[in-house]
Amino acid sequence: MLGVSGVSVIFGGGLTSDDVGARVSVRRRASDGVGDVIGDLHSLDADGLAIRLSDGSLVVVAAASLVAARVVGPSRLSARELEAVSGRAVRVSDEKWLGRWWLRAGGGLGARANSVRPLGDPGVPLDAALETVGAWYRQRGLMPTVRVITGSQVDEELDQRGWTAAPQRSVQTATVASMRRRLDVVRPGFAVPLTQLASQPSAGWLGRYRNGTILPTAAAALADAPDVAFAMIESGDDGVAAIAIGRAVVEQPWVGFAAIEVDPGSRRRGYSRAVMAALVEWAAGRGATRGYLEVMADNQPALALYASLGFTEHHRYTYRSPAGAL
Repeated sequence: MLGVSGVSVIFGGGLTSDDVGARVSVRRRASDGVGDVIGDLHSLDADGLAIRLSDGSLVVVAAASLVAARVVGPSRLSARELEAVSGRAVRVSDEKWLGRWWLRAGGGLGARANSVRPLGDPGVPLDAALETVGAWYRQRGLMPTVRVITGSQVDEELDQRGWTAAPQRSVQTATVASMRRRLDVVRPGFAVPLTQLASQPSAGWLGRYRNGTILPTAAAALADAPDVAFAMIESGDDGVAAIAIGRAVVEQPWVGFAAIEVDPGSRRRGYSRAVMAALVEWAAGRGATRGYLEVMADNQPALALYASLGFTEHHRYTYRSPAGAL
């Protein structure tokens, strides 16, 4: 019924089509008076808007009944909930639940796939949980590592216990509508390169990812997702690593972006934007309305790129490990 075009529609004095996917509060007139609706903005046009409630139902608000509307947050997901969504974007071969602590191990994919995600209460005292974590990872020849939301209680408790912290990562979010509008602007004199999309990573894609050092088991794990796409801009030479790559996974209403990499000699030429544009369009076609990605908190060039696409920080996390764990 309601749709969003490439043009930014302004609605109710407080919302635009860039806000699709955001958490909004709308005040509307009804037969029994004035009431508020709070939920995720599903769609918007000049005639009205639709809001997705927490129970999954859709409420349509006609423009004529609107009193006020505003964005109140990036989405209804907490940091813990988004950590669960991003964890499912990369499946691992070995996992265990300790209460609401998610222990994961998957060879060749680094800490992202080889760490605990505390998504709630472990069901046992913290020290007992850490003892279980230590034994589980040591049995697999891995460093016991906990991925903690910066400033969370677990983060503070591990800090008190002397666990070391890796440099912080920033989890960024943006609406798909906002990204599409910003990516539709082409720099003068820049020819948009052809970006290929596939459901499996090609040899050229794997050759670019982490400089071609990925193990076969890790490559299989990247492809093992219900709805995944691999974007690539070819170098033009057979057997040569791609110029630029990216990966996206949709779990509605979210799309997660990762592995946005460009050949060092080809940077600052718009290849990252081209890859993102292809992945965003693919995700939009699968019903995604909000996107997330992870970036080193001090990576200023990447942060500038993502800010230009409408991304803002949702939360930060770090990896913590006990000193001398192995």
